Amino acid sequence: MRWIKMFPVLFLLTVVLAAAVPPAAAQGIAGVPAIENILPGANWRGLPVAIQGKDFGRHQVPCFSTVTFNGVDAGQAIIWTDNYIVVVVPEGATSGPVVVSNICGSSEPYDFTVYEQPAAVPCYFAEGTTRAGFEEWLTVYNPHDVEHTATVTYLLAEGANRIRYYNVPAHSRMNVYVNSEIGSDRDVSLVVTSTERLYAERPMYFRYKNEWTGGHCAEPALDTSRTWHFAEGTTRAGFEEWLCLANPGAADATVHATYYFADGGSLTIPYTVPAWRRYTVDVNATVGPERDVAISINSDQPIVAERPMFFAYRGAWDDGHITAGATSPHETWFFAEGTTRAGFEEWLCLANPGEEAAEVEVTYGLSTGGITKQKFSVPAMRRHTILVNSVVGPERDVAISIDSDRPIVAERSMYFDYRSKWNGGHLSLGAPAASTSWFFAEGTTRAGFEEWLCLFNPTGEEALVEVKYVFQDASTQTQDVLLAPGRRFTVYVNELVGPDRDVAVWVESEREIVAERSVYFSYHGAWDGGHNAMGTAP
Repeated sequence: MRWIKMFPVLFLLTVVLAAAVPPAAAQGIAGVPAIENILPGANWRGLPVAIQGKDFGRHQVPCFSTVTFNGVDAGQAIIWTDNYIVVVVPEGATSGPVVVSNICGSSEPYDFTVYEQPAAVPCYFAEGTTRAGFEEWLTVYNPHDVEHTATVTYLLAEGANRIRYYNVPAHSRMNVYVNSEIGSDRDVSLVVTSTERLYAERPMYFRYKNEWTGGHCAEPALDTSRTWHFAEGTTRAGFEEWLCLANPGAADATVHATYYFADGGSLTIPYTVPAWRRYTVDVNATVGPERDVAISINSDQPIVAERPMFFAYRGAWDDGHITAGATSPHETWFFAEGTTRAGFEEWLCLANPGEEAAEVEVTYGLSTGGITKQKFSVPAMRRHTILVNSVVGPERDVAISIDSDRPIVAERSMYFDYRSKWNGGHLSLGAPAASTSWFFAEGTTRAGFEEWLCLFNPTGEEALVEVKYVFQDASTQTQDVLLAPGRRFTVYVNELVGPDRDVAVWVESEREIVAERSVYFSYHGAWDGGHNAMGTAP
């Protein structure tokens, strides 16, 4: 008779469950779900797939609305509507039936193939917008011998996320106009995945608040992280700073951002970034005006972070620049680009997120030979800024090597009046290590664009470098460069490859070097500025 004694408990549990689970009608479910198609019909673990059908329900209800791949639960969906679901093929999934279940029952099995190898290779962009006055692009370069499919998941701040598939031919690059893919007035993050490493960049051009024109370009984060660090940042007059956070995971992220200032002091603010969403912070409104600010981010879930800034530098040179954060501080940093020529002002910004002062040595390597060294301390939880023009003098093309006895973060910003016709600014996070290979997806010599490639050899020996320029039609052009020790070398890409070419770049060196690419432009003949990117190492 034990079950009789348990009856009140069982009855109470039933009431609680009934209250927690909305009836089928409330979920917009007309009946048992039915799968009509899965796109693509075969995929690798870790990549998203789209399930089409009917009676899935308007939204996913925990425990009752599931998608399984041969019995393995896919977990939270990226998108769940009554006739369309996007989920990631889960780890442990094998070929077999896909089943969608809800409170009314389970669908008939739909056969699906899970490829065994290789695993999905992702890259991430936290920032992106198609609001009025913004045009966003995604460029993807495939350096491999066969065509690969890029799966792009558009994570929207509001509304249903989107997923698209793009075939990228072997040894070719492609452009995606994001505005046409997701519509206008959308804040969006991107997740780009493929079965091999594809190299991507995200250029954006804008008339910011109908006031400042320009553009910026970001190289991707190659992984998510629970920590992110930014050295540069300011809310001085003429600067507007933003922090963009993307959560490509299935659980909400609790994020703590610590803002620490050049004059000491700090401020820590918590944020919640919902699963499969992006989140934006107005840094000026958060820390107040006239603050030079570095940022360290800690999250309980892996996320992605970028920091865009828009400005009128000295009230005259308007544009914007951007970078993804550093996932960790490092003791070494490198920059290939930099100049103090007329019309250019170069800054080096260092942040020390640690608890002890960092002793730093900066070596400025000149294109004409010779070096200049500078030593100083960066106090704990402080940032330090250097006007490079005042250190190396005018009319210098300069690369930078940084050595510190404590892990720090380094960024380099430049502001300019390029050829006295296009003004603006650009910025790069440093490379924590040199590499024998560098890849750039973006680049163009179309009318109104001038592209430069900067190479820096931080070693003590000559480096033989091959630069491969890859065009939209998969044709190529190569250039051999001999880099002297400690020197930088600059290529005017327009002059080398000719006009009206969209071009990706692959740099191969016998020794470890550093590569950056700068582009100066008048976009549509109206929005002038410049952007810069550190190459992506494999």
